Amino acid sequence: MDNDLVLVIGSKPDCVLPNVTPKKIYVANGAAERAITYKEKNSSTYIISITGSAGLKIKQVRERIKKLRPHELISHNGKIDLENFFDSSWLEKVKFRYIEKKGIEMQKKYFSRVTLRMADLGLVFGSGNILFGIIRLFYAIIIKRKPPMGLTTGCLSILMALSENKSSKILVTGISLHGGNHFYKFEGIFPYYRGWADAYLIKRLPSNLKSRILTNDITFSKVANVKLI
Repeated sequence: MDNDLVLVIGSKPDCVLPNVTPKKIYVANGAAERAITYKEKNSSTYIISITGSAGLKIKQVRERIKKLRPHELISHNGKIDLENFFDSSWLEKVKFRYIEKKGIEMQKKYFSRVTLRMADLGLVFGSGNILFGIIRLFYAIIIKRKPPMGLTTGCLSILMALSENKSSKILVTGISLHGGNHFYKFEGIFPYYRGWADAYLIKRLPSNLKSRILTNDITFSKVANVKLI
């Protein structure tokens, strides 16, 4: 299976890295540090780091990506001047591409507009306070007229892996669907309302995509209803 396996890695604490040799790895933000293990094991494994301008401004994320030196770096919110974050010798060895607006146009290929907007209910049910959540939702949609939140970087990495490797199984590890801390020291947390939205969307992936997802995380398996290995 390893010969046609793609691995997606996130920053959930206490993640057990699977003992596999994937052909390709997609790694979200500071989880780049975890991909170093696989790079040392097999330098031919193609590694893609996915982040955005906000992620690169966080030292704990940027330094982990720099240490990994992936084969490719993808920005999910448009073109970034990478010289503001990395030196030229580092950039010479890393390919760069970007997608716009947190990949929302790509997400629209797999989720209806209604489904994407319904995921914003995470602001209500994942905020810990229903009244505050309702106010937050009203402010975001009615006052600010914000587009749907869509998937976070970790789950967007899963969707990219699925769409770019149409015949491969996608093994997911370290992706949380409920919010919380990262495995590395960082003052910010993965918001619970974003975890709720991720779970809502991942459960509603087209069946031909979701059937290719595997995980070694029992919680992810139960919430997303995908095969546990």
